[in-house]
Amino acid sequence: HWKQPPSRGSRDSMLASQHRVFDDPSKSGNDIRWVFSDNRFMLPAAHWSFHPKNTCRLVGQLIVMGHLGLSVIAQDFPGDMPLSKVMLPDQGWERAADGFQFTDGACSDAEGHFYFSGRRGDENAIYRIHHAHGLEVFIADAPGVSGLAFGPDGRLYGCRWSQNEVIVFDEQHKMVVLAKDTHANDLALHPQGHLYYTAQRGVVWLDPHKQWHAQLVSEDLATPNGISLNPDGGMLLVSEYGGEHVWAFTTDLDQGPKHGDTYMTMRHPNDETPCRGDGMTVDEEGRCYVTTALGLQMFDATGRISGVMTSPAKGLNNVAFAGSRRDHLYVTCSNGIYKRQTKTRGIWPFQPSAQTP
Repeated sequence: HWKQPPSRGSRDSMLASQHRVFDDPSKSGNDIRWVFSDNRFMLPAAHWSFHPKNTCRLVGQLIVMGHLGLSVIAQDFPGDMPLSKVMLPDQGWERAADGFQFTDGACSDAEGHFYFSGRRGDENAIYRIHHAHGLEVFIADAPGVSGLAFGPDGRLYGCRWSQNEVIVFDEQHKMVVLAKDTHANDLALHPQGHLYYTAQRGVVWLDPHKQWHAQLVSEDLATPNGISLNPDGGMLLVSEYGGEHVWAFTTDLDQGPKHGDTYMTMRHPNDETPCRGDGMTVDEEGRCYVTTALGLQMFDATGRISGVMTSPAKGLNNVAFAGSRRDHLYVTCSNGIYKRQTKTRGIWPFQPSAQTP
């Protein structure tokens, strides 16, 4: 209970309280919202309920990134996004392509066609699931590709863990090596062309303005694996394969990603083995989807887990939004590709300067 407007010096002690009720008739919703906005959170006015005698009460449950946890009366509000906000009740996983021994490198282009790397019999290639033509070989003879992403120039970038390289394919599908001795696993492209990838040694930034100069960002993660950017490109997200966290870094285009810290906590299997956080994607609302040993785990924009979607098959390792409306989740598994329609859409964070072939 607060009887006077909070001062900044008392902010820490106020945040330590878990139940917040303003009983002073002189206090407004803005007085309460200040506490959260000063910590980089703003709740819309629609989520403040005003009682008789001009009393206002904060309702909902808010879990704040980092060390701040504010537990209040439970109510569904935009920061609380369960799976039902995204999943259609009559839609499950359906097989989109099968007959593979291994698949990985999920991504989509500006039109929403889905791409992945795969091994099918003796053929190692990059495949595309086209809206009209279905499954087709996009680039033949491409072994060992574990990560794929389109850049703002419309070209397809990738990681070749088998050859220890970061690569890009030109308009004629000719492969060009950007970096060697990388141990690269997965990658993400910023709208300004900067490339980030995960490797055995940590998270690495490639600056295109310095002829793809590599800079190590962090070695603190437990086997970094999946990597993605949030919708506005201001935050880089990285999952731990050997740990339990998804990390977040701010993207400074002059100095590379920095201020890294744990952001989301993945759920463990019952035997407490590693979470095996792998491929990642985000939707237009900022929700994050991470492939793990338990299945596809979904987190809301504040970093709180919303639930786990059961894996459609063994070997779940990557995920991307695709489809003509970008409203289908596609996942790569050992034996093939699966998809399911959702209520949300994935993002295309930049407008390519050249259309994909």
